Amino acid sequence: MLCYRKENGFPISIDIETQLYKETMEDGEVWEGCKSVVKDENGNKITEFFHNKWHDRTHWAEGFFKGLTYETNKQKNEQ
Repeated sequence: MLCYRKENGFPISIDIETQLYKETMEDGEVWEGCKSVVKDENGNKITEFFHNKWHDRTHWAEGFFKGLTYETNKQKNEQ
């Protein structure tokens, strides 16, 4: 599990649970990668996503936090 905590400077606290994932497509092709589930500090599911490499979950988190920070700053500037 990958944990980001608000007390460490992140906008909110989230946990990313990741497991290996394998799916057979309709055409018989097999896709192997990872499935990650993102939860907030209360255990509520925020989203889930599929990715090829284990490290890709950190890239997702970086983008999520940048978007969250952008929206927060945008709302502050509008007031």
